[in-house]
Amino acid sequence: MFPFGKSPFKENGFGKMNMKDIDQYVQQVLSNAMGQSFPQYMKENDFFKQAHQMYNQPLSSEQQRSSLTSNVFQTHDECIVQLSFPTPNKVEEVKVAYTPYSCTITGTYDGEDFTEECQLPCTVSRKGSKATCRNGILEVKLIKYTNLPETEIDVHRFD
Repeated sequence: MFPFGKSPFKENGFGKMNMKDIDQYVQQVLSNAMGQSFPQYMKENDFFKQAHQMYNQPLSSEQQRSSLTSNVFQTHDECIVQLSFPTPNKVEEVKVAYTPYSCTITGTYDGEDFTEECQLPCTVSRKGSKATCRNGILEVKLIKYTNLPETEIDVHRFD
């Protein structure tokens, strides 16, 4: 990692690095690179100021409605769609429909209708799917369709 076995932490050696010394060294390197200490740089930089303001401001009602976030991923056998659903008592009113290439979840959240459509990363089967809601997350498990038909095409030579 360091050239010729030299470490900036000479007194402790490689095996016994002190976290306080590492933090102090990183702060020193950042200060040398930026001309000031890193916390001071964050306070004066416009990007960090805006990010801090956005983080601390409350969400509007439109942003809260859009807090239903979906996540799609696949395993070897399944394609899984997850939707954060903070009101599990209304989960019975949710309808899930899917095609071999997409999944649509519709329902009511905070008194307003919503529709979440997710494109699936693989083709799924028409049978064997199930949906469960646990800990505020609606999870739809779809079985992958692996028996895709293969068609052979003749190649013709035109010379």
